[in-house]
Amino acid sequence: MVKVLKVSLFLLTILIIPTSIKAETPSPEPGKRLITHIVKKGEELHLLAGYYLLNARDWYLIYNRNSDVIRNQNRIFPGQELMIYVDNDWQPPYNLDEYIKGLGRE
Repeated sequence: MVKVLKVSLFLLTILIIPTSIKAETPSPEPGKRLITHIVKKGEELHLLAGYYLLNARDWYLIYNRNSDVIRNQNRIFPGQELMIYVDNDWQPPYNLDEYIKGLGRE
């Protein structure tokens, strides 16, 4: 009976406790700040990387930092919240909504 109780407690700690622990937001690197971007229709990781990181080929940095939210690196969905680190002096290089609209992805 005691052995069954120990096994039950062990299983409870494995199954219940980890799901209640929330991941903490990692602190940004020096010289960086965090932006929370809510995905809109027509957006893709490489477009967001070009906008925020100024290099579309850095899409994997956004994916790696948000792998808990993004299940498939080829698909992001409207409403998803992505954490993106940008330089402290980052300014929007263009209007992202207008750019997406110009691509015909509205």
